[in-house]
Amino acid sequence: MLSGADPLAQGQQARPRKFTIQSQFGRARQPRSRKNRPCDACRRRKTACVIPSEPPCLFCKSRGLVCKSSPTPDELSSQQDSATESTTENGVSEAEFVSPPGIDSSPAPPRRSVSHSSPADTIQSSAGLSAAGDLSLEPQPSVPATVVHQGLVRQTGSSGDTLEQTSYGLSPPVPLASNFPVHTLEDNFNRTAHSMGPSGEQDIYLLDAFRCLIISENDEIDANIIQVYPGGPSADDRPVHFLLLENENPDFTNEAKQLASDETETLVWPYGEHLVRLYFKHVHPIYPVVTKTRFLSQYKANKMKIPASLRGAIYGMACVFWDIKEPCPFEQHQCIDHAHEALRREHENPNLFSLQAGLLLHHITPPDVDSVETPSMWTMTAQTTACAQTIGLHQDPTRWSIEPWEKRVRKKLWWAVYASDCWSAICHGNPPHISPSSFSTAPPDMDDIRADETVPEDLRHMVEPEDAVFQASVGARFLQFINLTIVLRDVLDCSFQIRPNPSTLGERAAHLNILRDKFKDWHVLLPQCLALGPERGQDVASNCPLHLTYYAAQALLYRGLMYPATRAAKANPESNLRKWFVPALSEFQNFVCFFDSITEEDLRGFWCRHARSQLILCGNFLIYLFLLASDQGHIEAAYQLLQEFHHALKRLGETTHKPGRLLLRPARLRLDSFFRQAATILRGNDAPIIPPINIVS
Repeated sequence: MLSGADPLAQGQQARPRKFTIQSQFGRARQPRSRKNRPCDACRRRKTACVIPSEPPCLFCKSRGLVCKSSPTPDELSSQQDSATESTTENGVSEAEFVSPPGIDSSPAPPRRSVSHSSPADTIQSSAGLSAAGDLSLEPQPSVPATVVHQGLVRQTGSSGDTLEQTSYGLSPPVPLASNFPVHTLEDNFNRTAHSMGPSGEQDIYLLDAFRCLIISENDEIDANIIQVYPGGPSADDRPVHFLLLENENPDFTNEAKQLASDETETLVWPYGEHLVRLYFKHVHPIYPVVTKTRFLSQYKANKMKIPASLRGAIYGMACVFWDIKEPCPFEQHQCIDHAHEALRREHENPNLFSLQAGLLLHHITPPDVDSVETPSMWTMTAQTTACAQTIGLHQDPTRWSIEPWEKRVRKKLWWAVYASDCWSAICHGNPPHISPSSFSTAPPDMDDIRADETVPEDLRHMVEPEDAVFQASVGARFLQFINLTIVLRDVLDCSFQIRPNPSTLGERAAHLNILRDKFKDWHVLLPQCLALGPERGQDVASNCPLHLTYYAAQALLYRGLMYPATRAAKANPESNLRKWFVPALSEFQNFVCFFDSITEEDLRGFWCRHARSQLILCGNFLIYLFLLASDQGHIEAAYQLLQEFHHALKRLGETTHKPGRLLLRPARLRLDSFFRQAATILRGNDAPIIPPINIVS
């Protein structure tokens, strides 16, 4: 040490100088890290702020809060000093500068925050447990701060693909009302969203205030609970939560799914894209349950990411309309078998694509040995209904904070499931699975059907030109189908329950009469694009299934109005049977005319599998009218209708189109059997003796 040195100066040199690291908010941050700044919520609560890669932190994400960091008082004073120093020579600061005329100085429109689960969210260390588990019930302020993270803002495009754009504006992103983030339930990386209903594992109002992550033994996030609707002032206007579950399956499950996917593509190669084109040409216009643009976009980008069940269902249904000179290289059942095998595994992680596959698999070509609809159709409906309820389609999404395209698709698919449940139930007279009090989803409108139907230019090579744009007839046809199903369900609930409601027969008849009014002038009020008269256009083949649906609903309605069909009622001029006989006979004269107008070309179009049951209902109702007619004139008129219908069945049954023959087969067998046995039965003799079945021991 030099002599004569100032001791005070020596002490200052020996003591380390104090300095402050200028930290920033918005970068990845571990607990106890001082390199980057925590958010306001974690700093106020004095808890760890864990940011995996970018905001929001784990705490704000679990609570649905805006993850932000307000400037400290020192930073505010430094900002004010810098603003003062930046005052121009004429005394006007940059903040007060007024833009010249012709330049728009209005602030940029607010941007909404979109909540996604990034791949980084799926792997977390144990350091994130303190932030995830330390959740309090204290209310959080809803006033947005003036400074928020200006990094990457995740947005969702029209096709649902996650896009990322950098935001460099000075205006902070403004979320929806009440600072509630916009979630996606469908486009989460390696996760599926499961609905958490009122009777779920935790009370929904407690979840509204306290939601923690589910952490595995390896300190990894297995599931997260997100809120898409905070509830309303009414006690019954409950909050809505979803469990965002990590898609983890045993190796044998993943291997089975991969095997089904590989074998499906091997089977259809190299005709996969051609089969997709055939599907959207023939099947989709009548049964538009596949999200067209989303499917085509993903098929072009990487078709192997589409569930194998959906690809197999589309290939299998399209091969019926094979239009290439060489024969189809596979049988439909081969492709459908792979689709069923994949769907059985995909039920572990259901999503909208796998639900669409379940809906389509109802409508494959029936076996050529069935004279009665197979019960497997009914059990498959139960699976599809359960899948839809698992992902929450039975809850109305109108006020949810999710992507608009998801709201529209969820409504459309729920009502497709509802219709499938109703029409599958009548095959064997079963009660529908879906009770009226078990769902709240509002019926779709034309905009819901129109969404995702117009194909972008870069995908139009995958479909026919007329299928690349939305066709109003597609939306009108589907909406009419749903409307008929709604009336049908009212008829079933009124008159076809196992335990009838306690109302009297007169009250039930009055209610059915009200429902009958909804059918009045149905043909007149039908949009021209759905008509079958001389003015009908090119969609005649597509419209025939809708008209068959109408007459099947009418058959059940009149059976309810004419109940009970007993011998006493037949002899009583004041009975419901006699009262409604003439209107029913008149209505089904129109049915026979409609069926006689069907051509073989119409028969080659796509008919839903439910058409077989609907045709059986209508044919059996003609037998019903003939057997219950009391006047000689009514007997002759009913028999004439039976004969005309039988002749039309024989004419169409001679088609070489196998799916068309199988559509008619059950109804034709019933009419053939009736004409062979009716005379003997009506004379009072015993029915024809059927040889006993020999049992070989």
